[in-house]
Amino acid sequence: MRIAFWGNFGALNLGNECTLAAAVGNIRSRLPDAELVAICRDPEDTEKRHGIAAIPIRERGPSAKARRLPKLVRLMHLVGREAADWVRAFGQMSTIDAMLITGSGILSDERESTFGLPYVLFKWSLVTKLRGRQLLYVSVGAESITRPLSRAFVKGALKLADYRCYRDAHSAKLLQGIGLNTARDVVRPDLAFSLPRSVATNQGAATSEPGNLRPRRVAVGVFNYRERGQANGADAAAYHAYLDGICSLIEWLLAREYQVCVVHGDFKYDDAVRQDVRTELARRGLDLTGPSFIDESSTSFEQLMDQISAVDFVIASRYHNVILGLLLGKPVVSLSYEGKHEALMRAVGLADYCQSIDDFDVQRLVEKFQRLEKNANSLRAGIVEGVAAFRASLEEQYDLIVRRLCAPGRKRA
Repeated sequence: MRIAFWGNFGALNLGNECTLAAAVGNIRSRLPDAELVAICRDPEDTEKRHGIAAIPIRERGPSAKARRLPKLVRLMHLVGREAADWVRAFGQMSTIDAMLITGSGILSDERESTFGLPYVLFKWSLVTKLRGRQLLYVSVGAESITRPLSRAFVKGALKLADYRCYRDAHSAKLLQGIGLNTARDVVRPDLAFSLPRSVATNQGAATSEPGNLRPRRVAVGVFNYRERGQANGADAAAYHAYLDGICSLIEWLLAREYQVCVVHGDFKYDDAVRQDVRTELARRGLDLTGPSFIDESSTSFEQLMDQISAVDFVIASRYHNVILGLLLGKPVVSLSYEGKHEALMRAVGLADYCQSIDDFDVQRLVEKFQRLEKNANSLRAGIVEGVAAFRASLEEQYDLIVRRLCAPGRKRA
């Protein structure tokens, strides 16, 4: 049996990578003889990270030379290239028994062109069904889908599925809003909660107890808010206000002898924000050379988990910074940019510890953090219980998926 995992992998988003690692590990443990392959953004990166074969989601775009050709010639090249890519995808699916769209916020057109990821998702979903293969959407997330054509592509792709599961009720509601009937679909947690238990062996290891003399440690997650203000003046002002708030939060923590570890969840987009934070803190005269401030970059979710496992508390915006904090048993404050955060935090009893990033107020965030620290022991118990329930739900889903894949009559057409 040959199983494909389709997604935005190899793009340096560490959240996406941990969902793929979770899916690969769980399917491999249940079907050790299956051949696994990823259909992804960067096959070379994916093969190195996950140890499975990989093929590109789409062929590379036109060269710089081709983009200088006359408009009509460029259009002819585009049509020819797309036709060839449909043929390539159809051919690739002849060797695959089932395609799993595994996790992440894949149902979105944010930062995508009209013929971006929603279109490519529809393309692969359609060729999968034309080949008579199984198509399963597994704990996927829906976020902003603003273009009418993108909505049509997403809706069309989902209608082709043999199984549809969303990572939260918020995603199901968004899809209902674009006209998809989700009455028979299911909701299961984000796949990151099914990472192998060996990955989370340091759960709670850094927790400070009374009498422990070491400084309390806080992970502060940075986020590419408003694309670092590159689009226009309003975005620039909003980004600088966000940057000022994050730096003021870090300054407050350091002044009270907390150790601060700056983390990110998307190397491509967030690492420049990390550098902006360092620059601004240095401008304010803070000493960033001592052990109280750490801002090492991470290029893998394993490195990110190592960073989070060493702290006591997490304050973050990236969705998977929040998830990995919870997975490791850390009380979390979410500086949220999307409804998925509130849904997740509510599920583990942390609804009171969310603040919208668009309404960033340092004083209110500090007050939430202080309450989080005061109530930490009772909150940890709820987090551990919630994460255990998430893991059990996902184990059940993997078992169901494997039964579908192995059911009589499900062999390759």
